[in-house]
Amino acid sequence: MVKKVKKILIVLAIALIATFLNACQTGPTLRLLNWGEYLNPEVVDLFEEEYGIRVIQSIADSNELFYSKIKSQTTAYDLVIPSDYMVEKMVDEDMLIELDYELLPNFDNVTYMDGVNQIYASMAATTLTRTGESVDYTDYAVPYFWGTFGIIYNNRVDGLEEALNENGWDVYFDSENYFPTASRGMYDVAQFAYAAALMYLGENPNDYNTTLLNDAKTAIEGANFSEWGTDTLKRNVESDNLDMAFVYTGDYLDRLYIQLDEGRTIDEIQSDFNIYIPETTMVFIDNMVIPYTATNLDAAHKFINFLLNPEIMALNGESVGYAVTTEEAYDIVVSHIDDEDAFYHNWAYANMTYYNKDREGTFYPLTALPNDDIDAINTMIQQIRTE
Repeated sequence: MVKKVKKILIVLAIALIATFLNACQTGPTLRLLNWGEYLNPEVVDLFEEEYGIRVIQSIADSNELFYSKIKSQTTAYDLVIPSDYMVEKMVDEDMLIELDYELLPNFDNVTYMDGVNQIYASMAATTLTRTGESVDYTDYAVPYFWGTFGIIYNNRVDGLEEALNENGWDVYFDSENYFPTASRGMYDVAQFAYAAALMYLGENPNDYNTTLLNDAKTAIEGANFSEWGTDTLKRNVESDNLDMAFVYTGDYLDRLYIQLDEGRTIDEIQSDFNIYIPETTMVFIDNMVIPYTATNLDAAHKFINFLLNPEIMALNGESVGYAVTTEEAYDIVVSHIDDEDAFYHNWAYANMTYYNKDREGTFYPLTALPNDDIDAINTMIQQIRTE
């Protein structure tokens, strides 16, 4: 009889657990499509605890994959985090839902970083030029993280730092007159090379015509790049095997943080390699947008509003390492400058040095050029690399 009672209790317990798990699985959910390692798990835990909404996160490793996953409608994602040019493309194709700012009360209490405002203005300007239509991209997007591009350089080359600070892009592209024996690298993306060349020439990197293409070709040939790479660029400058390269600012910060974790000081690291961020440079911004596949608009708005809380945005940045997008979150980050904890002090220093909210400049996100223009740029770069 005792065994029978125990068996009944076990069966009941299993049934209760199954019911509980089923309830968890069938409760409200937010289906998020994001980049890998781009969301602090602690932020997810806090959101789920506050709202009782389970976050189901899927990963994509390119903007094009974001696009195809939404376009296929295989999964009804509620929130997606694509970059600037892909947001333009998605808006062009009516793939995004306009945000309801009545559901984003935290928006009233934040101020976007100046660089972020410039990015949205640049996106609107390129769209107006391309299509003749005026689009306010903040109708569809809230910034998630952003970042600049710069020239990572080998500070063991005498005079290179001073020359970059004084002459900027000229030092990188004009190898005949500046450090002719220095080795130079370029990111292995044809449009990046084209854009960098146009900024050196004082042109808008999102413009395209045959004359600009030929001018860019001449400029890139003048730089005499010895390496076309991605993550190899930052590592080779760090290891004294390359002298300059055009990279994401985050590439430099990645190596900076790693060396700090290994016990080196900021001064020691910067004396070996650093990054120069031109006054006019490329930028990127990743955005929270709601695709037309969304089935839980309320959850999507709640999550966006949650991330607009400066403390939550700063907490997310603490794990991810990219630049926060509001001045209020930035102020929280840099408030740690006198912190005795080395991580928080270094994090604050890096933001004050490389993403200072008072830094002035002209920032260009890349736009989605027509396929024919991209093909011509790719062909031009391929010709240079095979000469």
